Amino acid sequence: MAIEVGKVAMIDIDSIIVKERARKDLGDLTESEENMKEIGLTTPLTFKDNKDGTYTLLAGERRLTILRRNENKLIPARIYDRELSPSELLVIEMSENFYRKDLEPHEYDDLVRRIHLTQQDLHGVRAPGPGHAGWTVEDTADMMGLKSKASVSTAIRRAEAREAYPQLFENCKTQKDADTLLKKMDEALVKKVLADKIEAKIQSKDVDLAKSFIVGDFFEKVKEVPKGMMHLVEIDPPYSINLQEAKKREGESIYANENYNEVNSLDYISFLRKTFEECYKVMADHSWLICWFAPEPWFETVFTLLDEAGFETTRMCGIWTKPYGQSKRPEMHLANSYEMFFYAWKGRPALNKAGRMNIFDFPPVAPQDKVHPTERPVELMKEIYDTFAFPGSRILIPFLGSGSGLIAANELGMSAVGFELSKSYRDSFLVRVHGK
Repeated sequence: MAIEVGKVAMIDIDSIIVKERARKDLGDLTESEENMKEIGLTTPLTFKDNKDGTYTLLAGERRLTILRRNENKLIPARIYDRELSPSELLVIEMSENFYRKDLEPHEYDDLVRRIHLTQQDLHGVRAPGPGHAGWTVEDTADMMGLKSKASVSTAIRRAEAREAYPQLFENCKTQKDADTLLKKMDEALVKKVLADKIEAKIQSKDVDLAKSFIVGDFFEKVKEVPKGMMHLVEIDPPYSINLQEAKKREGESIYANENYNEVNSLDYISFLRKTFEECYKVMADHSWLICWFAPEPWFETVFTLLDEAGFETTRMCGIWTKPYGQSKRPEMHLANSYEMFFYAWKGRPALNKAGRMNIFDFPPVAPQDKVHPTERPVELMKEIYDTFAFPGSRILIPFLGSGSGLIAANELGMSAVGFELSKSYRDSFLVRVHGK
């Protein structure tokens, strides 16, 4: 779109009106201010003449802010004295702001979207097929000098997603962060659609693995479980170690936007106490309980709470070893390559694999394959269940996460049931077991 060049004149800075702009954050002006003091204002600011002695700023808000800060009275201005269309106003602003390095990612996306929508309002939306009039994504890309329509489409999708779910994008500092989150959101939507189709297919079946994955609060749903029914309970509770922040520090910012439910450290003891008490009620007279935990700082706390709930246990825990480790402070701490679980018992149960060592050596789930941040491999869960329970045993999993425990129990000929707060994890589970 070509716009004629306006006239140049000096105007009083007090006559300037600034309305809503595409740029929300002006950024650090220090370098620009020093440069203007050294060589002066080399490019006029751009205004629309309101015909009443005032001028509306079209481009140059950063420079105007610096000029006002330094108490300049008269400034050079490029002035348009006719009415400009919304699209022309945006193009003028874009001409100054679009290619600037300090344009924030969300401002860039919003500006692209606004220009595209404005052009569609002016020219109409082009219908599919040749020979139709109207505006397209390709037209926006051409007008803005972008290489492909894909870059425009992606910017528009990011802007729309930010508007719909602003809280999800709070930790996205770059376009790459936003694109990663957008991909996760797309995957979740696809899984939901597939899961809905799978749900419709399995409604007619009397027994189905999917029916063992129950969306709901464990503390409410466990009341429906008959007392003394379960032979094994496997608890993988939140660790209360601020996992989301830890993952962000490790560069895995994707977990900051997951539906992972952490428990505040101030509430953790009461949370575990209630969990153990409810599990004890539904366990058979001679049965096992597995509880994963963070040894730092909760080792003695978990041990004591198990004892208070009526279980017997040992400090010689079960250990899952991994082929590699991680450390938040590699300059001070050795990389941790294992996780621990207490195995506790009610009554006098027997091991299915008597005399087995307490080391379980299995590789973790690859990060790109995880649907839950603390997901454990099915083969590991099969080995643990097969160690503590016999074929035909009934297993309770209070906090299901990815649902790997249900798959492991099913493959061992055991029946399992579990609860999870987030439906999105159940969607992933349904696609995993039925969507192949």
